[in-house]
Amino acid sequence: MLAAAAFRGVTGFGYALVAAVGLSAFFSSQTMVPFILVTDMLITSIILLDRKHNSVDRRIAPFILGAGFLGAVCGGLLAGVLDETTTKLAVAAVVCLSALLAMAKHVPAWMVHRAIGFAAACAAGVLLAAFGVGGPLIAVWLLAGGTRRETTRGTMALFFGCIDGFSLMSRSVLGHVDPGLPMLLLAYLPLVVGGYFTGVRIGLRLSPLWWRRTCAIGLMLIALAGAAQTLHGLII
Repeated sequence: MLAAAAFRGVTGFGYALVAAVGLSAFFSSQTMVPFILVTDMLITSIILLDRKHNSVDRRIAPFILGAGFLGAVCGGLLAGVLDETTTKLAVAAVVCLSALLAMAKHVPAWMVHRAIGFAAACAAGVLLAAFGVGGPLIAVWLLAGGTRRETTRGTMALFFGCIDGFSLMSRSVLGHVDPGLPMLLLAYLPLVVGGYFTGVRIGLRLSPLWWRRTCAIGLMLIALAGAAQTLHGLII
């Protein structure tokens, strides 16, 4: 959790991807996914409080939030019909796919189309609600030109925070949340918060070149870990 939060602090994304890689080996999906959702919401709230550097694109936010909520409804229902083995395999596959997408250096121009944005936000909502990961799907669209560069970080944070909250609420209503979640949060929240602010401090000290290298290397390692988990699940 410390590494996942620190990575988010340095890069501004990737928390759920790193957390899912580590937690899926030790916790059930009913414990892992809500835990990731709650802690990601906490980090998102910290990011949004810094309005000076993380402004939100009010023009595009309602559009992607609507699509994200639609996807989250479907994802919440999907979470209730998948068995534990299938869920863990799907999490590993989504981690690998999401990391590979986020690593793309050159995104095609057609990615900026609103239909692609709607599909990306809807898919991200499904994956976040069902598996707690999948954010880079909408991040790629925003970075490709779906919003202004100066509002990308804030708009992403708002999207993740709202969809995480809605997904957690739907899981609670459907009974897909482990009763032991509050105690787990009490035990790990200090690590999450401490890791995030440690990452922020490290990120501020990095030059633009080393920041890009850190992002690329980190995402590559996440993708490799996700691929290894997927292969392991298929073999076993």
